[in-house]
Amino acid sequence: MGLFFRLVSPLPLFSASMKQRWIRNCIHLGCLAFINIMRLFGLIKYTYKLSSMQKATPGHIVVANHPSLIDAVFLFAANKNMCCLVKGALWNNFFTGPVARLAGYIPNNTIEAVPMAVAKLHGGENLLIFPEGTRNSDNNNIHFKRGAANIAVAANADILPVKISCNPPALKKSDKWYNIPDEVVEFCLSSNEQIKLNECIDRTKPKTRQYRDLTQFLEQYYLQWTTR
Repeated sequence: MGLFFRLVSPLPLFSASMKQRWIRNCIHLGCLAFINIMRLFGLIKYTYKLSSMQKATPGHIVVANHPSLIDAVFLFAANKNMCCLVKGALWNNFFTGPVARLAGYIPNNTIEAVPMAVAKLHGGENLLIFPEGTRNSDNNNIHFKRGAANIAVAANADILPVKISCNPPALKKSDKWYNIPDEVVEFCLSSNEQIKLNECIDRTKPKTRQYRDLTQFLEQYYLQWTTR
């Protein structure tokens, strides 16, 4: 796929927006096919409880905890048109780089990441972020970085919280991709209503304080939610 889109990317016949819609739809269908094949072979079960995501207004940030390797796959399978922050290694990779660029994703290793994200949100796109930055299998020890809060405050964007549960724990940061439990792994993705910034932090405070307060709010929100 990477080679195919590397060849397609310079073609002038299609606009950038058309290419973006096309590649995002391909990613959605590919992720959906992947999880359904996994389910067909009895490796996983999954449940979506994302009604609030489907009803949410555009221009919000999808924030999710990150217990397994394939969390983003589940979210892309559930959403046909979503932007995200990607690791610099994927952005610069020969095969995945063209896909990420055509999809309009944002590399997380550039100083322009925040203004790029703000522009996407103001343009009505939804942005996926895992504030932990990496996989974490311990729901009692959630630690969020400030990136999601920085973008939310800068764009004055609503936050749509998504909880991902994985039982038994599998594909954790310390696991090899081929080390899976003997029993079927069950994933459940659920979303809550959109969170407006003025409902959880004081918007009159300095921006740096808003970043910290929002990060702390989200950490506590997820600690209470994921340990129920």
